[in-house]
Amino acid sequence: MRLSHLCNLLPTRLALPAALFLVLFALAGCDVAGAPPTPTLIPTPEPTFTLAPPPTDTPVPLPTDTPTVAPTNTPTPIPLAERKYVPILAYHHVRPFRPSDTDDDRGYIVPPATLEKTLKYLKEKGYTGVVSQQVYDYYANGTPLPEKPVMLSFDDNDGTQYTEALPLLKKYGFNATFFIMTVTLDKENYMSTEQVVDLDKQGFDIQPHTWDHHMVIKYKTEEDWQTQIVEPKALLEKLLGHPTPFFAYPYGIYDSQAAEKIKSYGYKAAFRLSENMDDQTDPLFAIKRYIANPYFTEDQLDQVLDGTW
Repeated sequence: MRLSHLCNLLPTRLALPAALFLVLFALAGCDVAGAPPTPTLIPTPEPTFTLAPPPTDTPVPLPTDTPTVAPTNTPTPIPLAERKYVPILAYHHVRPFRPSDTDDDRGYIVPPATLEKTLKYLKEKGYTGVVSQQVYDYYANGTPLPEKPVMLSFDDNDGTQYTEALPLLKKYGFNATFFIMTVTLDKENYMSTEQVVDLDKQGFDIQPHTWDHHMVIKYKTEEDWQTQIVEPKALLEKLLGHPTPFFAYPYGIYDSQAAEKIKSYGYKAAFRLSENMDDQTDPLFAIKRYIANPYFTEDQLDQVLDGTW
């Protein structure tokens, strides 16, 4: 009898021992009480293993929290003979004219609307604001500047520079250098210490401009030099927490002896005015600026920007 026929014999009573019957039944693969058939198993291939190489004495570096910084390209210095003039404008008061202003006064006053017109013109012409450190790095080391740089500078920390000029500088995206006469800090109509510190925190450039605006060629004693040149620099550095190594001559007036003296106190460069020049002076201590006045036409401003005034 075939084992496959045993399933058909379930309704009948076979005279087989119970144990033998169960064995034969299992061999026949018959269902019991509706149980599912046993699935056919597919053999699993034997896993393969790759043996790790034996350990060596070379240590494996552990990860650190210090990110790897990709090297940056150092810009190629511009040769000395190819370094061009950088236009620098010097502002003082930024406010409307008053009836009491004399003609001489008005030469140092630029109304806010006039300053805005100039900044808008510079922006449209593609100029980028630079500060004293950038100008120094360019002239001293040939560090490249933006294609069309202009340095906007403000002397004597008049209060209108903070209230009127600052919003316009930010509106048109220009940085600027503020040369601070320290005797006037916290005085009426001048910037406060807090405002000067705020300018620095916003990224504007703060540098010394003597204690009380005395001309450098008139200092007679070491005390004069300490009061006018050394102490203002130390005060600003204490307030700001960083070096302030650039200087603007009061009235733009200097000579080579005064320039060398200023250099000896740790200054890196100094800025004069266009009409005052001593050919014996280190050029880094005679960087030319033009006083910005409200009467510039566009043609005259272009001449200043080109250095042909």
